[in-house]
Amino acid sequence: MLWFSFTIFILVYGLIKTVYTEDKQQAFEKLYSDADDVKDQFLLRRTLAQSLQDCPKLIPSHGHDWILCTLTQHERESEETIRVFHGIIKHMNEFSYGMLTENMKWRAMCDVADCCLIGVGFFREHMERRHKMKAAPSVDYYSKMGALAYQRTGYGDLGEHFGDWTSFIEKEFMT
Repeated sequence: MLWFSFTIFILVYGLIKTVYTEDKQQAFEKLYSDADDVKDQFLLRRTLAQSLQDCPKLIPSHGHDWILCTLTQHERESEETIRVFHGIIKHMNEFSYGMLTENMKWRAMCDVADCCLIGVGFFREHMERRHKMKAAPSVDYYSKMGALAYQRTGYGDLGEHFGDWTSFIEKEFMT
């Protein structure tokens, strides 16, 4: 867990430098490194995300950091938040939804879950249009499939909160 905390701190460091003056940077870094557990660190990330809300120039240079900080504002368990973060990052450059890969093989259950979350969270309107044209199942179908896939892969809480996560993603990233 120490390696994970160190890696996350390195990610957030660029954002800290962008938002705060040098003396505040040092104070924030000390608070972050002295935090006893992940919940405290996520609370600090939420604070940082609120400071970043009107800084769209950060996305190209610190996009991953910004995404994680934004996700921490949803105030869910850290494991759930990290799982959603990894799903978004994994599918950021290439995305498709459905049960089969391009090679006509079944997707792994965790990929199905991530694709459903990303699809419904980021591409709901597109999915609704495809459904109206009878070219794809409904958004409700993908929501239920994603929630079930998360439950089957051991992320029961994430499956239970699937709708909350997709609503949060739509609200925070699409507006």
